[in-house]
Amino acid sequence: MSENELNTGDLLHDVEVLHERARVLHASLDEEAVLDITRLRDELGQILKECSNGLCSAGKQFEAEIERRRLTEGELRKERDRISKYLDITGSIVVVLGRDGAVVLINQAGCEALGCEESDIVGQDWFKNFVPQEDRVATREAFGQLMAGQLENVERFENRVVTRGRGLRMIAWRNAIVYDEEGAISGTLSSGEDITDRRRMEVALRESERLDAVGALAETVSQNFGNILTAIDGYASFLVDSLIPDTRAHRHAQRIVDATRHASELTRRLMHVAKASTAGAISVQSVSLSDVVRRTLELLDHVFVPRNVQAVVRSASLPHVEVDGDQLIDVLMSIMTNSAEAMPQGGLITIDTIERRIMKPRVNPKAKGGVFVGLRIRDTGVGMNRSVVRHIFEPLFTTKEKSQSLGLGLPLAQNIIQGMGGWIDVRSREGTGTIFRVFLRKDTEVRPEVPVVLEGQSVLVVDDSPEEMLLMRAALQDSGHTVYSASDANMALRSFRERSEEISVAVIDFMIPTSGGVALPEQILNMDPQASIIVTSGFSREYVREHLSSSSWTFLQKPYTAEQFAETVTRVLKRRQ
Repeated sequence: MSENELNTGDLLHDVEVLHERARVLHASLDEEAVLDITRLRDELGQILKECSNGLCSAGKQFEAEIERRRLTEGELRKERDRISKYLDITGSIVVVLGRDGAVVLINQAGCEALGCEESDIVGQDWFKNFVPQEDRVATREAFGQLMAGQLENVERFENRVVTRGRGLRMIAWRNAIVYDEEGAISGTLSSGEDITDRRRMEVALRESERLDAVGALAETVSQNFGNILTAIDGYASFLVDSLIPDTRAHRHAQRIVDATRHASELTRRLMHVAKASTAGAISVQSVSLSDVVRRTLELLDHVFVPRNVQAVVRSASLPHVEVDGDQLIDVLMSIMTNSAEAMPQGGLITIDTIERRIMKPRVNPKAKGGVFVGLRIRDTGVGMNRSVVRHIFEPLFTTKEKSQSLGLGLPLAQNIIQGMGGWIDVRSREGTGTIFRVFLRKDTEVRPEVPVVLEGQSVLVVDDSPEEMLLMRAALQDSGHTVYSASDANMALRSFRERSEEISVAVIDFMIPTSGGVALPEQILNMDPQASIIVTSGFSREYVREHLSSSSWTFLQKPYTAEQFAETVTRVLKRRQ
């Protein structure tokens, strides 16, 4: 029984009670009054009955309406969930924006692309939070014109979005304008596809095609010119041999020979370009990265010294990598030469490594996933702006005078490293230097190491500064070495003569006074040409080199830290052993 029926029953009960009271009083009333009361009672009962029936009917209709609405809301909820599921399984990004640019709806693919939860996106200003700052003003202005009906809808376009943890991504959008029930513009519906990797591959393909074209041209030119130059050199050499020396004709013929041989060297370099540009996959083997870096620095000594550039290897031992050692040296020489040229007033090149497990390399999609060693080459040079960084690996792009560079060094370096299954990336900012990272596949095979004893060695330290002596003694003793110290040349020579078989390294201040005009490092090398010597000085390496005839020493620039000193001693000990 419904609540309405209960209320009506109570009313009928009250009427019956009144009727009974009326019977009690009828004796005091005449017959006509009793009839009137009875008639009124019956009319009131009829009215109440009709009200009860109406209330019952209305209650049933109300309950039916509630049930209908409940079922309708359930259907709507199911429909919404079904649509949401469809949007989530499409694989495309789906975004709905309101007139104010706020996100009304986004599907799961959109959340994954942005690296955010749905609750962190819906309701947020799309342009403020997910459009790069440099694109924000123009994009918001175009959207405002679209909402005002002042701009025709652009169904397809591409732009960048800001993501959490994935940097900038390029999205290809398809768009439609959303209208409300009155036909007014209420927002946009967009579906998008992340094409960042595709664009990278297209750029890589274009650069590869350009390199192939350069390589083919270089090969053709070098072969044809090589044949011509061989003939010119042969005939010019014949003239030189046939003419009387020191005559005008003899000198002219010799100039022809010299020019021809210079042209032959240029042709040889062109052949190198052709070989590198068409390298493709390169045969690799396990190579010690420490050895490659050491050989590279030795070859670049003539580049670094005139520019007052110092190179420091921060890692004491670098891992083995799967590369072509000779070609890797060419690559590192190209990179470090660029670094040296970016420091016209001198500076520091720091070399170290990082290790990463990368399953899907993005810079080189052809590379297989695995463990990679990133060789980092950091300089303190002038740095580069974003535009230069963006184009630095493009063939024929250069910031130097065209007569000084063809713009092929770094593109060829990238091509070589990619042929080894790795890649190069660069990070730079104007005024703060540049970091090149050369990623190479690590040789993960466990191989026995040749034992190298780096502790318990004897080191002779020669310096007349008590503070410097204290620093060096502490650093060496912390490394487990025995320290013999001397504050002048005579003490140093006597100590070395008595312990020449025991002393592994001698660390000598370049400014220690000596008698006879012969520098102390040279006197010790005269006693033992195989001695390992570290020369320290506040003067530059170039200055020290000009005053020491022998080059069998390692240079350490003052001032230095205890860590730098210990690393230098360790490096010399490893080289000695």
